[in-house]
Amino acid sequence: MGHDSNPQIPIQAKKLMLVNALRSIGQGMLVVNLALYLHALGWSTTAIGSVLAAGGLLGVMLSPVIGIYSDRFGRKRFILFYEFLTAGCALVGIFSKDFSLLFLAVTISGFGKADAGSPSPCAPAEQAWLATFIIPENRGKVYSLNNALSFFGMAAGAVMAGTAELWEGFLFGETSYRFTFLIVFILYLVTALIIFTTGEGEILHSRKEVTGNQEKDIVNKENAAVFKLAAINVLNGIAIGLTGPMMSYWFAAKFGASTTQIGGTLALTFFATGVTSLFQAKLSRKHGTIRSIVLFRFIASMLLILMPLLSSYMLASIFYMIRTALNRGTQGAQQALSVSLTRDRRSGFASSINSLSMRVPISVGPYISGYLFGLGSLAMPFYIASGLQISFAYLYGRIFRTFEFQPKSHASSG
Repeated sequence: MGHDSNPQIPIQAKKLMLVNALRSIGQGMLVVNLALYLHALGWSTTAIGSVLAAGGLLGVMLSPVIGIYSDRFGRKRFILFYEFLTAGCALVGIFSKDFSLLFLAVTISGFGKADAGSPSPCAPAEQAWLATFIIPENRGKVYSLNNALSFFGMAAGAVMAGTAELWEGFLFGETSYRFTFLIVFILYLVTALIIFTTGEGEILHSRKEVTGNQEKDIVNKENAAVFKLAAINVLNGIAIGLTGPMMSYWFAAKFGASTTQIGGTLALTFFATGVTSLFQAKLSRKHGTIRSIVLFRFIASMLLILMPLLSSYMLASIFYMIRTALNRGTQGAQQALSVSLTRDRRSGFASSINSLSMRVPISVGPYISGYLFGLGSLAMPFYIASGLQISFAYLYGRIFRTFEFQPKSHASSG
């Protein structure tokens, strides 16, 4: 059976969660090192921002296609192909400094984005795949745990990246950064092996016969919920894209922070986010998912305004840690909600629309921030992002204040 009513997490779901954790280690390393490596190779801030944006945009174009087709043909084959393709892109990072080849490899793989273990552009397929092993009642808890594992993995990766300066004596200058790609290559081979041994899972279809009109009514209701969520995700996506991918560069440009310092900051941030994700799961059960998400996001938006005004690296990094932990600690709860807005057989579609509504604006963000940084404005992206996230928190609470995740109703229709 794909689903298991036992509160224990099924072994196949554990395998997918392990893949997520391992994948996130490589992503944590690249979030620290990629922008700095490309800068060391002589790339301009606009070029760095552009390649990060290009990777996001490719993911955006493929994500809905993969999400929808994975509902029809199964999720496993898409994820397995992604693991091997990304391993190939890591090989380019190991062996080449050529601008065109690196631009292509980073674009295809989506390297450098803080994806928290997500296999962009196959994230909708993987989220829907995980849902086939978990009954709706348990998804909030399991997805929050999965989110926590992702950030603990990214924390480990950021620590490893922070030791890059220690390798320089052996690997000569910017070549030390390329060791990151070797570790990423190995990790993706391991995750491919785990994916290969994971069962496809069972997509449960409704046992209740419905007429054509009833089916149409159910689909319309599902679509309305999915597109409401997608509409307000856009604001949050732009804000994340403006600040997230270029943080390593911002810390280095504003405070002269070293790779070790930045790696340490991001590692602590990812660890704190994992802890916050576990805490958010408990808070959701007590006070409701929507209310807890809005509270966390609103506080995070306030902290974002203050970051450019701080004069020391230590203060800025502490604010960054708290803000990011609050902001991204809600990710698991949001994923669980997105895959449960529809019946299981359409969860790839629901997840892909959710992902699309985030990834389009996230992809545009690094280009804007890279351009503004190039003009010497290190503060403006933060002010814009804060305004957008405050708007997101307000609208999220306003639109969904009467809507709480009610798994049993979805279970009966699934």
